[in-house]
Amino acid sequence: MATASDFHDKGFNCAESTLQGLAEYLGVQNELLPQIATGFGGGVGHTGRICGAISGAVMALGIKYGRRDPQDKKTRDELYQRVEAFLKKVGEKLGHTDCIDLIGVPLNTEEGLKIYRQNHLRDKCHTIIQTVEDLAKEFL
Repeated sequence: MATASDFHDKGFNCAESTLQGLAEYLGVQNELLPQIATGFGGGVGHTGRICGAISGAVMALGIKYGRRDPQDKKTRDELYQRVEAFLKKVGEKLGHTDCIDLIGVPLNTEEGLKIYRQNHLRDKCHTIIQTVEDLAKEFL
């Protein structure tokens, strides 16, 4: 079974990698993976907001615990609580949940991307992905 790290090694971004690794863990296959997660890389479109790995994990939680009926407020609220607990645990473990705070550079600027590449920060992302995947499995 491929892990999020395996997908990251192939070149997928943090969100794509984490979603695909956790989907495999859940035994879920869908042709929309990884496309549905692509825009969440770099903290949602490289804006530095919530880490893509975390976004991918939240999507995986939705795969397992999300609702299909818009009137099912109980399932929705239970997932919100689960996501909140997950985010709290990630924040405690990593110190932050936003991409820019985790890697230290903005990815939506040429200078930030240059620093990201020169300093091999993709390796740091790789470690973050592994940590987020492990924590998410506790909630799945």
